[in-house]
Amino acid sequence: MEVNASSLGLTYESHQYGQHSLQKLGVWRFSNRPDQASASGYWIIYIHGGAWRDPRRTADDFWASIKQITSSDETTTSNIQGFVSIDYRLSSYPEFSQDPAETKSSDLRDAKHPDHIQDVWSALDFLHTKYQVSDNYVLIGHSAGATLALQLLMGGSVLDGRPQPRVPLPVAIIGISGIFDLVKINARHDGQYAGFISAAFGDDEAGWVSASPAQFKASFKENWPNRKLTILAWSPEDSLVDEPEIDDMAAKLRLDGVNLKVSKDLTGDHDDVWKNGKQVARLVSAALTKLYAM
Repeated sequence: MEVNASSLGLTYESHQYGQHSLQKLGVWRFSNRPDQASASGYWIIYIHGGAWRDPRRTADDFWASIKQITSSDETTTSNIQGFVSIDYRLSSYPEFSQDPAETKSSDLRDAKHPDHIQDVWSALDFLHTKYQVSDNYVLIGHSAGATLALQLLMGGSVLDGRPQPRVPLPVAIIGISGIFDLVKINARHDGQYAGFISAAFGDDEAGWVSASPAQFKASFKENWPNRKLTILAWSPEDSLVDEPEIDDMAAKLRLDGVNLKVSKDLTGDHDDVWKNGKQVARLVSAALTKLYAM
């Protein structure tokens, strides 16, 4: 990773923000900008998907997009201060089972909501302290990562009484192929999603509802004072997340008066939209263009 990063004029650092092996993040910065602490521009922060449980999905998933972004037009790159990709604790997955008796607690994948969203808060808290990331960041989430990005705006209502770090919220969110209503998407897929949803959120559907961004009872506009932009994006070729997910989330955000752009012109299946990085890079460029026009 460091060799590839340097070939693009980037430095790379990996950090632990907690004791668990998955509580880590990667940071890429431009090596030709020595005074980065006072640099202007936005941080671009990514949260990977994987149904809250797939160990094959990691912070490295963002690398293809970083390569595409840094090789795009100079205007886009000059408006970026750095890149971050966040790993977080995962829930259990039968296909990648672990023996609790033989697995260190710091490696065990047994997270339950709100562990995942608490890790996102903790990662942002670390970035705020280490790199002075304030509200100058665009938060991108794919699939379950998009759920986490929107859950961030739900504040303490999804933390089950756990402390919420005093960390600034993003100025923009890009939610790609997101899961926004756990009950409804499972029902539309004839209960086939109950396994991974229960692994992450428990068996009580009332808990699924309270954790679903599309079912948020309060106002996203009121909970997000520094909001500027939300982009929801989806591919009609997505075989895992269907169109009602983006439509329901868009309806809730519009009801709350959030500045929203909906893009249904992505191509390829669920994971194709991030694998070569071009589509994510295009969304980042669109977001930055809008932000600087405001």
